[in-house]
Amino acid sequence: MPPTSGTLPPDRRLVLVRHGATVWNAEGRFTTRTDVELSPAGREQAEAAGKGLAGIAFDRVICSPLQRARATGETIAAAAPSAPPVTVDERLREIDAGPFEGLTGAEIEAGPMAEEFHRWRSETDPTWPDGAETYESAAARARSFFDDVRDLPGTTVAATHGSLARVLVTAVILGISPTLHRRMWLDHCHCAVVALDEAPPRLTALNVAARNIGV
Repeated sequence: MPPTSGTLPPDRRLVLVRHGATVWNAEGRFTTRTDVELSPAGREQAEAAGKGLAGIAFDRVICSPLQRARATGETIAAAAPSAPPVTVDERLREIDAGPFEGLTGAEIEAGPMAEEFHRWRSETDPTWPDGAETYESAAARARSFFDDVRDLPGTTVAATHGSLARVLVTAVILGISPTLHRRMWLDHCHCAVVALDEAPPRLTALNVAARNIGV
């Protein structure tokens, strides 16, 4: 099958959207399981994403249960002329940072968990302290989610979290080690786009503003 033209969207695609910013994000704190709401800046980002995606025909919005992602997904859906349904999926929850939750990198480096922190972030041989979710676990639920949506018709927008979205891209779409997700980045309310018309699926955009995805 020839590649899809760059001027036309695929018939089926998945748009991963990182949620808008929170106060903890602004402070550089690990924000995973804690249900922190969007900051005023984050709400503005979600509204801008909704406007940016309003011209794109998408069929459904699926979001993480955490309110920062849920509010982002609901805002995007509310701006769409088609009023797509919004559902919550636990598999889109952020990867749990365990004992590092709520701390900044500087606070961890200056404390008793500095060595554990470096082992956790290793690309070659990571280890997980008690309470932290393993990449194997995160990649498994990301793959389970992807397998359930990949054959749905049209476009699915998934409002999720930065680390989970990047692990989905590395481990599921690109088939590489999820440890490499740290070499990628996804800004708040920016998108990763996966075309689903062909096998294997293709990553067509990463860290792109919603308004720049195209129609």
